[in-house]
Amino acid sequence: MQILYLHSSADPSIAVPSEARLEAQGHAVLLAPVSDAVPMRALADISAVIIDSDNGDAFDACRELRRLSDVPILMIGGANRDEVHTIAALTVGADDFVTRPVSDREIDARLRAIRRRARSTGACTLTCRTHESGGTADGGPVTIEQSGLSIDPTTRTVSRNGDPVLLTATEIGLLLALAARRGVPQSRDSLLRQAWGHDYLGRSRIVDNAVQRLRSKIDTPKWHHVHSVRGFGYVLR
Repeated sequence: MQILYLHSSADPSIAVPSEARLEAQGHAVLLAPVSDAVPMRALADISAVIIDSDNGDAFDACRELRRLSDVPILMIGGANRDEVHTIAALTVGADDFVTRPVSDREIDARLRAIRRRARSTGACTLTCRTHESGGTADGGPVTIEQSGLSIDPTTRTVSRNGDPVLLTATEIGLLLALAARRGVPQSRDSLLRQAWGHDYLGRSRIVDNAVQRLRSKIDTPKWHHVHSVRGFGYVLR
């Protein structure tokens, strides 16, 4: 598992032993101060994030990570942390919260548990280029098993359990653009360029309106396909 380990810059020695123990468990660990800004591209190969800090920056970092991605996040706090801190951590986007002292085996088990929960609810991290059922990186069809939706870029057709789903040419273009990189957030400008052309760049509201129409035609009560990435764009799950 690829882990981004964000530690307190005031005392990085706390995180270094944990890094070594996690690597001994078979994980690849990227160590960074919690105060550092985390660009979206840095999450490209990350399976989970550990935020190990008692600073207020920890909550800001968690909130920003959750804004960028659905990557599983485990927060670790000091022994003096109470219920209020746990609730705050979960509220800003952490998937789990644990206080020190905590063993490397428990950290490993908690990381694997939140990864399982993410998969069972259909959440994807930025590592998920084409999702389990395959994307269109090779130009082939995409089948979303959770909803029965099938997207064929060759014929530019969409069906659900064999029955055609009627979409406009623009809606099909938008869905194909999202399906080509399923699980990877795409900016509004990128979607505009792919589905509408360069003449429409800067008119992001067009994308928002089209996404709303697309959702009304392809979503099911149990599965929502197109998710917003606040301040950025959209992702197909």
